[in-house]
Amino acid sequence: MDPATSLIAYKQNKSAKRYFTAEDDGLSRKWEGRVWLNPPYSNPLIQQFMLKMAEHNNGIALVFAKIEAKWFHDIVLRHATAIKFLYNRVRFYKPDGTQGLQPRNGSMLVAYGKGNAGILMNNTLEGKFLLL
Repeated sequence: MDPATSLIAYKQNKSAKRYFTAEDDGLSRKWEGRVWLNPPYSNPLIQQFMLKMAEHNNGIALVFAKIEAKWFHDIVLRHATAIKFLYNRVRFYKPDGTQGLQPRNGSMLVAYGKGNAGILMNNTLEGKFLLL
């Protein structure tokens, strides 16, 4: 399930069998099964999505590695099972399908649940894996 995608991104990536766009309001919907989350990075949305992911406790989130952010300390460090800090910066596409600029921040994958931590530990993306 992908609760925070755009229709264009979903058509390109097929990130999950079930998805919600901004118009569907993924925060207000029931999340089921393993979740792939690339939330909006603006506050307060990122905090709200990461809190819902922590409560759901089954999935992987791709977010900026903003270790100074309140949501990182209050939500990720308290509730996540594992983190993988990626060595390379991830270039994102905008909701309209155009490629965004080179990001100023690095990214991390945050796993909730032991099975998802195993996925992070065993994937081939270059980065540093931390079990919490």
